[in-house]
Amino acid sequence: MRGDEVAPHTDPSLWSCGVLGKVHGLRGELYLNLAPGGLERLERGERFYVDDEGAGGPRPCAVTRAGGTDRRPLVRLDLAATRDEAIALQGRELLAAGGDLDEQSHYRVGDLLGRPMRTASGRLVGEVRDVLETPAHEILAVRAPDGADILIPLVDELVSLEADGLVVVDGLLDEPEV
Repeated sequence: MRGDEVAPHTDPSLWSCGVLGKVHGLRGELYLNLAPGGLERLERGERFYVDDEGAGGPRPCAVTRAGGTDRRPLVRLDLAATRDEAIALQGRELLAAGGDLDEQSHYRVGDLLGRPMRTASGRLVGEVRDVLETPAHEILAVRAPDGADILIPLVDELVSLEADGLVVVDGLLDEPEV
């Protein structure tokens, strides 16, 4: 599948599948070092891009083959027909867009850092200081007012992004003793 236009690097509709890793074989296949949720994005995406900051932003490409295993996927892109062309793509991020991905909520990590987090009932939880990647999903590291770190799974069922910060559902966190 091929995109008709180059999407800007900061386009929030682009989802990371992972980073193109070691080359496999002579026909341009690369292992994909998955981002959290990357395999699902690879399967659900309709348009694909390779992040190419030197060229001014993501470059459209087609995933001509996806194989390997769920733990160690292999991809072949129309940008690399030979081993040498695949080597030139190593370390670049494979991005997906379109289809079901357009309906999912999206954010940039930089937009979350420093934002306040409250419970749905309004109690201040703290300020987002980091976003950690795990195989299942991202985790918010929130610095509480007392200096403690609180780890909160960044999933739509638990956390929402609002204009004035993030909101976590009531009942997920222990309520402070009064």
